[in-house]
Amino acid sequence: MSQINTLAEINRVRQEVGAIKEKALKSELGQFFTNTNVASFMANLFDSNEPHIKLLDPGAGIGILTAAYIERLCKKKRKPISIEVVAVEIDESILPYLTDTLEFCSNLCQKAGITFSSQIVNRDFLEFGVESIGNPGTANFNVVIMNPPYKKISTDSISRNLLRQIGVETTNLYTGFVAVAKRLMVNFGQLVAITPRSFCNGTYYIKFRSDFLSDMSFKKIHLFESRKEAFSEDDVLQENIIYLAEKNKKYRKVSITSSVSSMIPSVSYKLDTDRLVHPDDGELFIRLAKDQAEVELKTALEGVSSSLEQLNIKVSTGRVVDFRTKENLKFEVTEDSIPLIYPLHFLDGFVRWPVVTAKKANGIVLNKETEKLLLPRGNYVLVRRFSSKEEPKRINSAIYDGTDFKATFVGFENHVNYFHINNMGIPIELAKGLSLYLSSTVVDRYFRQFNGLTQVNVSDLKSLPYPTHDELLEMGKQFGEIFPNQTQVDLIILQVLGIQAN
Repeated sequence: MSQINTLAEINRVRQEVGAIKEKALKSELGQFFTNTNVASFMANLFDSNEPHIKLLDPGAGIGILTAAYIERLCKKKRKPISIEVVAVEIDESILPYLTDTLEFCSNLCQKAGITFSSQIVNRDFLEFGVESIGNPGTANFNVVIMNPPYKKISTDSISRNLLRQIGVETTNLYTGFVAVAKRLMVNFGQLVAITPRSFCNGTYYIKFRSDFLSDMSFKKIHLFESRKEAFSEDDVLQENIIYLAEKNKKYRKVSITSSVSSMIPSVSYKLDTDRLVHPDDGELFIRLAKDQAEVELKTALEGVSSSLEQLNIKVSTGRVVDFRTKENLKFEVTEDSIPLIYPLHFLDGFVRWPVVTAKKANGIVLNKETEKLLLPRGNYVLVRRFSSKEEPKRINSAIYDGTDFKATFVGFENHVNYFHINNMGIPIELAKGLSLYLSSTVVDRYFRQFNGLTQVNVSDLKSLPYPTHDELLEMGKQFGEIFPNQTQVDLIILQVLGIQAN
């Protein structure tokens, strides 16, 4: 290997190593290397001026994050006296590259008059971290910079059991890495991470959010307008965020920035901490508005005062998992067919059934085995469980009008969420009003603030503010027989709720 003299050369090595690594191996490790632009942006988020830096880089890769941070420190007028680096990396094959990067860091510090030392730990970070917690010699980092691996962990895995030893319950390696790293930090230590945004909402991550927010405060958060921006070379489609958090609970303001196609922020504003995580929100959703207009929208919608519980309406996920009941599916429609509704049956705001396709059934047999999966004929509001950020709307709804179907039962497939009243239908005007509200632009923009997943979960739909019963009825009365276009939907919603258009 040649001597590395610049961060650009480290980036070139990153690209070469990334090309050599097979995608299957990267997927197995959940490993995606950080590019130079992102690394430099992350390094510049830190705002502490500690004289002695002890830096932890979990899942260090070839060390580009550490190098970007140290390069930044060496350029500062007020330089630290000493820097100690602990780089933890499980993949033995890239350790020579990491060694070379740390040599680059050592040379930079020598020229800048900074005492430098480093240690490479060739271990699983979770094993290293759990062992180190409570050890005064290792659990005293004041800087953590990380791009943790993204990979689900099963309930009986070694990783899950390690995390349970320190009281952490989570379903993905990246949140596990963050939970362990913060336990290795001193008070007022700072952590900068790039991770998927998925931890910000949903029931899967509520324990992680509770744990993280118990002693960490967000200071800066950066959002990406495009899901592909951060890791375009690796075809990573998770929606990522970058954040700076400090180990204390005193901060009242969070700086929010976002970028469109580069790491140069195009939008910047400050948000009160209690607007980021509502103090009375038991789910602890982290609500990320991309600009001040979104914040004002969120404030306006908080005047929408009802909940599903107050409306006596429930939302559930479709009970029919088709591959588990293949023998009861019917592709051809007959007089006795019980409709089985998939997202493909959504059309122009209503359920259009049947739809002839070779891949999906249109019906399900009614028998003792399937009866528990079905619901009585009635009016239901349906929502697709999956949608992406790039779609025009995240919440895609349709009305199942019971009067359009002869069958006395209906089945909703597992990719469909359905609104109901005690597992029975909803009065049609109420259903129309609810579907209009869910289809509005203001709800879509509000929903995007806390949901960065492709999933629209039941917990997400429960967390929305809803109009009162009378307001929903008023919306439904203005519906007509055809689902209104988007302009008409938004006009009805804004007029009934008294929200100023933005």
